[in-house]
Amino acid sequence: MKSFCIGVLAGSLLSLFLPIVPPFFSVFLLIPVILILLQYSGLFYAGIVAFFISFIWQFTAYQNAQHDLLVSAHSLIGVITDTPKHYAEYSQFKLKLDDGAAAGYYVTLNWSHAPDALHQGQRWQLHARLKPVAGVANPAGVNKETAALLEQVVAKGSVVTSPAPQLLSQQQNIRSRWLSDVTAAVQPLQTAPLLLALTMGERQFSAPLWLGLQLSGLAHLVAISGLHVGLVFGWGMLLVRLLPWPILYLHWRRPAGIICGLILALSYAWLAGFAIPTIRAAVALLLLSAALLQRKSLNYLSFWLLLAAVLLLAQPLFVLSKSFWLSMLAVAVIFLVLWRWPLPATNWLGRVKALFVFHLVLTLFMSLLSVLMFDGSTALSLLSNLLFVPWCSLLAIPVLLLCLLAELSGLPGSELLWQLCDMLFQPLMWWLHWCAAHGRWWVLPDLPLLLVLAVTLLCVLKLLIKTPVLSYLALILLLPLLHQVTRAASWQLHMIDVGQGLAVLLQHGEHGLLYDAGPRYGEYSATSAQVLPYLRQRGIRKLDYLILSHDDSDHTGNWLLLKQAFPDVKIYSDIPDVSPAQPCKQLPAYFFQAQLRVLHSGGSGSKNDSSCVVMLSVHGWNILLPGDISQSIELELLKKYPSLNANVLVLAHHGSHSSSHYRFIHQLSPQLALNSASLYNRHNHPAEQVQQRLSMLGVPLVNTANSGALTLNISPARLDLTEYRTQRIPFWQQKPSTNAETLVTTR
Repeated sequence: MKSFCIGVLAGSLLSLFLPIVPPFFSVFLLIPVILILLQYSGLFYAGIVAFFISFIWQFTAYQNAQHDLLVSAHSLIGVITDTPKHYAEYSQFKLKLDDGAAAGYYVTLNWSHAPDALHQGQRWQLHARLKPVAGVANPAGVNKETAALLEQVVAKGSVVTSPAPQLLSQQQNIRSRWLSDVTAAVQPLQTAPLLLALTMGERQFSAPLWLGLQLSGLAHLVAISGLHVGLVFGWGMLLVRLLPWPILYLHWRRPAGIICGLILALSYAWLAGFAIPTIRAAVALLLLSAALLQRKSLNYLSFWLLLAAVLLLAQPLFVLSKSFWLSMLAVAVIFLVLWRWPLPATNWLGRVKALFVFHLVLTLFMSLLSVLMFDGSTALSLLSNLLFVPWCSLLAIPVLLLCLLAELSGLPGSELLWQLCDMLFQPLMWWLHWCAAHGRWWVLPDLPLLLVLAVTLLCVLKLLIKTPVLSYLALILLLPLLHQVTRAASWQLHMIDVGQGLAVLLQHGEHGLLYDAGPRYGEYSATSAQVLPYLRQRGIRKLDYLILSHDDSDHTGNWLLLKQAFPDVKIYSDIPDVSPAQPCKQLPAYFFQAQLRVLHSGGSGSKNDSSCVVMLSVHGWNILLPGDISQSIELELLKKYPSLNANVLVLAHHGSHSSSHYRFIHQLSPQLALNSASLYNRHNHPAEQVQQRLSMLGVPLVNTANSGALTLNISPARLDLTEYRTQRIPFWQQKPSTNAETLVTTR
């Protein structure tokens, strides 16, 4: 059985590197193969084949549902499954379709001027403009395409009001009523976001609170998963065991405790909305309960492999989830530590020491995994977990669950219990806010993947095998890590994928110059969602200069957020409403050794033509940032600077047909053109005419819509351009690009 489970795990990892997903008919070729393998005890290969059968089957079903929905002109009929989010311009909600070819799948909809009574549980018939889910691609951002697959969301769109939407039925289930009751009860309390997250799974966190959770390493504490479900299971078992049992029925006490704990734990998981981490915890608990009821002992390795195989066969798309691998590997590390250092039976001092070792080893491994998956790790994880995991597990969360039970049962005195909970969670809330203000994220964005994997593997082997050779090997492999931290600062230009907008970062070590801040539309701000996380991921400690090219929301974004995050940043802009700011022409001549030249700014023309045009010169390479200027300004620049040239050109106005004049491109003679635009944008940027001009002049064009975030490594001898989408797994999910994975330009 172990071989079969290992095969499933191996198949899931192999699937991430496929260039395409095999067609559906291959399932019927694989079914006989698995039968033959099972007959001849080829369990490992049978596990691989079994995973691919499930994977191809479910992915093809998703694709077919998506295709049928997008080509169909029929109305959508479904139920609102979550609490709608209301913004100034629109409301957003998720609709589970219960009719048509995509029945059982979800769509995410925006509704302008939606009725005030829109809420969870309503069944609607409506029409909408739909398109596939597509998001930006940045190292620090959320993979929206992957999230849509995991959540079974086949499309997103906007509700149209003709024909008018019809409310077919309206019902409020028990969970919705309880959510309203709990929300009303905790609303006056300072720790309300934490209490709601830990009771009903509703994470309504402010930006500082989210940042505090990340920088403290305690995000796992507020996501209802194995820790919380396991606590409820354990307390349920203990409750039954403490009850007085007649001697005649004493042999039923153990199975009754297991069943009671299981029922309570599954009820808590249902109350939390059965999110993906909760589902994984519930499956693990079901497997454990089945083994305990049958009095079968599963060792740590067997249980972990069985759990991974069951989850991946039931939902093979879990292979795309970073949280899945983080939680599964965290469980593996916990099992490894418990096997290596079992808790002493009675010695309390030994238990305290074992607890410290447990958190130390777990923090080390989780930090390595964080570097592997997120290019960095928090510095406060060990201290945070040592302080608050025992505090919440042994005191705060049990009291909170009792309080929740009292609230839902309508017992008198629940208000006092909520106040007690608020007091118990106040230290955690204070710590999270302190971490948001003072915490640090250790960033190693350019660390080789194989090096991190090698160090992690050696640490595991060190726990398993007592030999000094492994220690020496680990130290040798740590030397490149030390070199990565202490190496001299290099120059990089980043075009952040902000969709239909612009944000270009010139980075020198921990210092940065940012040209534009991405778009802002209504409640959405790419500055918050993409730019700030990207700056943190790249390890920017000091943003020296912020240049806002002109007064358009797709360039200015929410620039005040950048001012709050980097209070010492110097802002250069000709926009009257931006204060404090200096005129673009006063931009310093140098940023470290990089030369900065303002070629054009201001003027009496349109907003676009008043863009601040900047030429960056790094190691002798010229990079032109023209903002949104039109062809008339481009021709003026040619007259003003007859010898103007650029090695790298960022297309003006996102590649609009009104910019990028043939003479302008010909004069500049760039080796590379970069463009920032969104996929499926309504302006059709970059324009066909612009693409033809570049093609005629032999200038390669790289667009963020297809390539994601772009990184240009600048050295005296060469320019290396890498595209994030070509490096992001799974490979089969990335958009095809017309460019090579790495473009190299030499002198």
